[in-house]
Amino acid sequence: MSTTELYGGAITINKLPSSFIDISRIRQVPDSQEVFINEVDSTNPTLSSLLTYDQALIFDLLERVDADDYESAIAQHLQDFAPSNTANHPLQEVQIDGGDELLYFSYVSFKPEYERQEHNQAKQIVILICLLRLDKVGTDVLIQYNLPLKREHEGSINFAGGDNEIDKFASERFEWFKNLCASFKIADWKLFQ
Repeated sequence: MSTTELYGGAITINKLPSSFIDISRIRQVPDSQEVFINEVDSTNPTLSSLLTYDQALIFDLLERVDADDYESAIAQHLQDFAPSNTANHPLQEVQIDGGDELLYFSYVSFKPEYERQEHNQAKQIVILICLLRLDKVGTDVLIQYNLPLKREHEGSINFAGGDNEIDKFASERFEWFKNLCASFKIADWKLFQ
């Protein structure tokens, strides 16, 4: 299977679809991040009816926070990118094949804190989160997949499917995100020196 290289090839993941654009080709990105946007396909009526803007996929190599469990670590990291009092909703833990590392999946959902004067403003932001804690190098790998929704979802989102359009979409995106994160491989540990 072909791969997408991150951090100059020190990390690889499954090949991203061609619709994902590496933001570093457009603007400067911090050395600790890899950022991609996935253009909303306007020919896909489901996506164009659900999403307001392009989806963002962010890989972030962060200093390991002092937390005993994944939920506490996520709560500390949330302070950097989500509005205060945003609740973390655990979804699943997955063991990486052939390794001791555990992938912790959760999501957050919130209304944007600002109002835009645009007709297609996001009414709700859903961020799928994957946390991989690399104890031996003192690093937390935080992977975020941002889904800006055109309309609010009442109650919790069902990431295991559901009857409504948002639940079905969220479930499909979560499966894709899980597979992508599970493909995360470190090819060169010197990156963390």
